[in-house]
Amino acid sequence: MCDYWNDSVRLRYEKWDAEIWPFFGMNTVSLRFDGRELLRKPENAGALSDSPYLYGIPLLFPANRVAGGTFAFMGKTHRLPINEPARNNHIHGLMYNAPFRIVNKTQKSVEAEYINKGERYPFPFKMTIVDALSEKGYERKISILNTSDNPFPYTLAFHTSFLEPETLSVFVKDRFLCDENYIPTGKIAELNNTEKQYIKGVKLKNLALSGFYRMGENAARLDDILFSVSENFDEWILFNAGGDKGFVCVEPQAGEVNGLNTKSGCRILREGETHTYTLSISQEEKN
Repeated sequence: MCDYWNDSVRLRYEKWDAEIWPFFGMNTVSLRFDGRELLRKPENAGALSDSPYLYGIPLLFPANRVAGGTFAFMGKTHRLPINEPARNNHIHGLMYNAPFRIVNKTQKSVEAEYINKGERYPFPFKMTIVDALSEKGYERKISILNTSDNPFPYTLAFHTSFLEPETLSVFVKDRFLCDENYIPTGKIAELNNTEKQYIKGVKLKNLALSGFYRMGENAARLDDILFSVSENFDEWILFNAGGDKGFVCVEPQAGEVNGLNTKSGCRILREGETHTYTLSISQEEKN
């Protein structure tokens, strides 16, 4: 078993510090600005293994849930493991703990890749992640290259787990209605009065968040921290486990929950094609 603590990568640039675990899904388990931790950092490797989606920046591929763990594409049915048995779903994919291989590293950046031959998702691809620090803060770029001779569908998300700020501001348009298994029904609901406050900013203390939303703006603000993502993300998933655990997950997602089972809810990666997504975390300058 890999010793994650010894094999972690530490980056530094001016006031920014990051710690990344390539052998556990390239998870950025710690990000600090001027000594202040911004992410929910696991105490040890066991804590992350026990709860892999609620620390750092976990990679979800495919994103969120797949009803029944099955989906069909080009006349063939594909099966994913049922790892949420109480709801008969596959949840969060199998890339969250994939062992990425470092291909380049400097004091302020690291590039790593994982070549999937079908063991973690039933289509071959090469996934490359580059994490870098600069005067602007932290940036992650993820590229997915289809290495097969056929197209394939996917959805993607990052279950980004921040330490709870005092105030969260995130522009959400409306909410996807779900059934009892957290699978969207295809219906959209207008925001309720509390959700409307998310746009201008809401106090998080003892406020429970849980929902799937269409993205209105590709940035969220957590006190003085700006979390920005590329425009090819189209949903925000918000979750804080009841609002009394000291963290909040602000999750950018490309495609829909259970999107592999809907006509337009997933992305299609053509043979030889690459899709690239970015996210960044920075401190907003004070006026």
